[in-house]
Amino acid sequence: MSATLAEHDEGSAQPLAGRAVFIDKDGTLVENVPYNVDPALLRFTPHAMDGLRLLAQQGYKLIVVTNQPGLAYGRFTRAALRQLHTALAGMMARDGVPLTDFFACPHAPGPAGRVPGCLCRKPAPGLLRQAARVHAIDLQRSWMIGDVLDDVEAGRRAGSRTVLLDVGTETVWRMSPLRTPHHRAANLLEAAQTILANDEPAGDDTLAASSPPDEPAAVKALVPPALLHARATRWAAWGRACFPRSAAPGRPKQGPPLAPDRPELVEGSPYSASGVLS
Repeated sequence: MSATLAEHDEGSAQPLAGRAVFIDKDGTLVENVPYNVDPALLRFTPHAMDGLRLLAQQGYKLIVVTNQPGLAYGRFTRAALRQLHTALAGMMARDGVPLTDFFACPHAPGPAGRVPGCLCRKPAPGLLRQAARVHAIDLQRSWMIGDVLDDVEAGRRAGSRTVLLDVGTETVWRMSPLRTPHHRAANLLEAAQTILANDEPAGDDTLAASSPPDEPAAVKALVPPALLHARATRWAAWGRACFPRSAAPGRPKQGPPLAPDRPELVEGSPYSASGVLS
């Protein structure tokens, strides 16, 4: 098991087969203590282990996906966050709940303070898509649980179904079809029971973005090869800037960047302001 800061190797993904429940960390899995990396302050939310144990027993992989802007702000280090992940996984294991992996976005919010300036910060679906490639997960058979609508939007954009923990964390309620949860629950046990009662692949109502990272062959055929090469070069340069390769020995290298679902809001991407790939 390896804590992940958007640095997993995506090049060796296996055919999709498994299903997962993606879990927000602060306010969903553990009580929210801002910028906390002290394992002694970790406290699970009510009935969290009971709910996740049910899901694990039914074969769901449990994966934490979390925004951690404290890294960008210098409030803590990546080593400290990995130490917290190790402690969290150990606490869950002692309760009979295996944690498959831990994916964290290390970036600060983008323009206006609420839209992502990267591909991995929720409400973007990058963390879920990376996890799916690394762990051979079928996103349409998977779920996202979180306590704010950004979690819901990330899940829907990834093609998964969603459960909003209605615990008072969300205060803005900026609604849209992509930010409408499939279900609501009071805690993780109720969320798990809801998932097991609705355990079937997601349909068209997920409202997930339909465009994959690669353009269809029919579109590529209409684009001059030189322009395709220029696009690929820009994507590669932007991907290296957003997800730098680790220099530490034994760390996996970053795979190809993911395509954003809200290109007009992703600062510095190879998309133009109108959302058209340039």
